[in-house]
Amino acid sequence: MAELPFAFQQELSALGLGEEAEASVAGFARRHLSWMADLAEKAYEGEGHDFPICRLHPLGRLVVIVWKLAEIRRKYEALGISAEIIRDTFSDISLRQRLFYQKTGKVGLSRADGIWLRHIASAQIFKLGVLQYQPIKMFYLENYENGSPFFVISDDQKAKLPVGTPVVNVHIQAGADLAVERVADSLLMAKDFFPRVFPETRFQALVCYSWLLHSGLQDLLPPNSRILHFAENFEVVSETGDNRQAVERIFGRRYRRRANYPQQTSLQRNALRDPAKLGYALGIIYLD
Repeated sequence: MAELPFAFQQELSALGLGEEAEASVAGFARRHLSWMADLAEKAYEGEGHDFPICRLHPLGRLVVIVWKLAEIRRKYEALGISAEIIRDTFSDISLRQRLFYQKTGKVGLSRADGIWLRHIASAQIFKLGVLQYQPIKMFYLENYENGSPFFVISDDQKAKLPVGTPVVNVHIQAGADLAVERVADSLLMAKDFFPRVFPETRFQALVCYSWLLHSGLQDLLPPNSRILHFAENFEVVSETGDNRQAVERIFGRRYRRRANYPQQTSLQRNALRDPAKLGYALGIIYLD
């Protein structure tokens, strides 16, 4: 039986995918051993989001990203990132695999996961405590792809934080613990981390595009809600009634019939009663 590279085995074990998933990943890698290095090298070649990794089936996507982890780890280490932060950052792969398995009963990653993980492949995502962070240039989602309006952004806002300004994008993983203290600790970590790791860049703000910031949730959630407390950290500068992300995160997906939507949580029940309260917003924390 072909022997897998030690570095690959180490990274696979460290992810903690579980016995079934580890066996599936290792088995695929052994069966395609002569191709693995080439698949990993070309995984994110090209422009746009039609990456070679996305053309693989779900298990193949997972195996290729795991194969790349030793190389990716070296990129993070070159930035001076601690082993703990690297471990926490890589855990996003395990989370996405678990969510994919829950949805499909199969070991692997979705095409969307493959696209998203390009940020880890390029060492541009960092999990600090309970939140993920990504250094980017400021952008405003003012229009859909077809040109119709999305967010309305004032000229004053654009002047205050111009397009192209260095900022840090805040991401909230599925199931993240949004306890007030843990969120506060994470934001403090980020405010220390980015000036230290990227001293040549003066980041102007933490920005967050999320359904969690939409004001309509104030009518769907109790005042002590962790989601509402999380939103209080940000100055919301614009919002829209587009509820696609909210529906995906609250219900898992969109259903054809109202009766098919899960109603296991109070948020699910309230959102189903008044879906017009769901939306998407842009929030900002300005940095001194």
